Amino acid sequence: MKNIFVLIMALIMSLQLMAQQRSVSGTVIDSKDRTAMIGVNIIEKGTANGTVTDIDGRFTLRLTTSNPVLVISSIGYETLEVSVGNRSTLNLEMNEDTELLDEVVVVGYGTMRKSDISGASVTVGEDAIKGSVITNLDQALQGRAAGVTSVMTSGAPGSSVSIRVRGQSTINANAEPLYVIDGVIVQGGGRSGADFGLGDALGNSPISTISPLSTINPSDILSMEILKDASATAIYGAQGANGVVLITTKRGKAGEAKFTYEGMYGVQRQAARVDMMNLREFAEYSNQVSLSDNRPEFADPSLLGNGTNWQDAVFRRAPMQQHQLSAQGGTDVVRYFVSGSFMKQDGTIIGTNFNRYSFRANLDSQLKKWLKLGLNAMYSQTDERLGLADSQEGVINYSLLTPPDIPIYDLDGNYASVIREGYTRINPIAMVLDEDILLGRNKLNGSIFADVTPLENLVWHSELGFDIGNSRGERFEPAVRYGNWSREKNMSSIQKNDNLFWQLKNYLTYSRKIDKHDYTVMLGQEMWESSYEYQSVTASALPSNEIKNPSLGTDPLITSGFGSSAMASFFGRAVVILVSRWMQTTIPI
Repeated sequence: MKNIFVLIMALIMSLQLMAQQRSVSGTVIDSKDRTAMIGVNIIEKGTANGTVTDIDGRFTLRLTTSNPVLVISSIGYETLEVSVGNRSTLNLEMNEDTELLDEVVVVGYGTMRKSDISGASVTVGEDAIKGSVITNLDQALQGRAAGVTSVMTSGAPGSSVSIRVRGQSTINANAEPLYVIDGVIVQGGGRSGADFGLGDALGNSPISTISPLSTINPSDILSMEILKDASATAIYGAQGANGVVLITTKRGKAGEAKFTYEGMYGVQRQAARVDMMNLREFAEYSNQVSLSDNRPEFADPSLLGNGTNWQDAVFRRAPMQQHQLSAQGGTDVVRYFVSGSFMKQDGTIIGTNFNRYSFRANLDSQLKKWLKLGLNAMYSQTDERLGLADSQEGVINYSLLTPPDIPIYDLDGNYASVIREGYTRINPIAMVLDEDILLGRNKLNGSIFADVTPLENLVWHSELGFDIGNSRGERFEPAVRYGNWSREKNMSSIQKNDNLFWQLKNYLTYSRKIDKHDYTVMLGQEMWESSYEYQSVTASALPSNEIKNPSLGTDPLITSGFGSSAMASFFGRAVVILVSRWMQTTIPI
């Protein structure tokens, strides 16, 4: 019996081995035009075993399971699952994903079917945004939009991502794309720290570290369309020279009220550190490079400890949390989406944090068959403690250049600093925690619009958009003494800013289908004006570090300014879609 059992087990193992050594080959073609498909993914289900088709649509795959099932997928086509069975050859046909091709996407001043767009565009949907732990909308583009370059400008919470859609168009000017939310241009895309009265604390440069999109709740966003090439951005003229990011927010749907709560809590940390010398290594290095006048405390480095690890002192584990409550619903006549959210994020760099409160209301009302009215409105308030994370002499750069022989605290528990011949090192921790760089912003953004259908297939869209904001930037440097270094006079600076943007646009869209051919013509007019005003006061030698009102200091410097810009334009677009027996062609005009 024992021998029989061994033979049976050996037979089973040999059959499994034979199954694992099987191979399957075949071809993949397009079911519509019967052409070979290149680069189709062929994956053995439940494994990481796979391959792709070659230039002739052929593939060969060695199987690893006894009952293999192949998963065949390609962008723009329906995914197939095929059971191999005993076959060694497969001839597969793939069908276009008609739902994907018929998907309606937002373009400049209107919508189009995805299959009808001839210009280069990328869509980032709600699922991709929800799958990200982000503070700002621009962070959702990182790694999710093909052909779009995105780089973080700072490690501070709420900081912006530098987006490049069409490359670095200029050296000294801002190259960020144009952001449009529900048809309204977002203001403040190129603002630096100086614009908010924060001076050089944020390292003024063509790339702003303050994000205009950090005032917007990402959970309110339905999709983002990135228009990339010249034909896609031409409708916006010179404004779209760096690309256009069209942001669409959620809207109400007919049905019973649906209440949704979304919550998130996380902990952030810096996963990597720059490899720096500890105190023993620093002492050995100092003895080697200094041929004379060696420091006596470095005479025997083996007696020294690790010293101060300034990176561990500057970085911390930082919690973040976000909560949102929304309601969505309506009838065939009136639909609504309203939401309120709160976000709190502490920075992984000490002395930084970001708080945001936001509220949104989107309403649609089909008052008549020929008349539709709508409202989009968003109010947000943000409060940021920016610290010294962003300046060129910021805490990260400064701490890396601070030697490990300087302690954080002296024997009396006060901040320590050192003045030696040739250099002065101020305690980085003291700089961050004692100096205040604060920014508070309020923003009201939205639009009121009407869609009128005077004739069949003809729609007149009229819209009044607005973006109203104000901000308050504060800087305070206290009078302090750190070890043998001191600052005798304190300094306080406050700047208030007011911004107003309004736009009025009207455009007619005529769409008609004759036989299988589609025609769409759009003609429009737009005008907008953007204005700003600011007042700033700076003073030093205030009576106390506890009193931060610059009007109480000596020699106050008061400045103010204002300005405005405006534009009026006319535009148009014509799209002709010709469908023949063999092909479909989209001709944008």
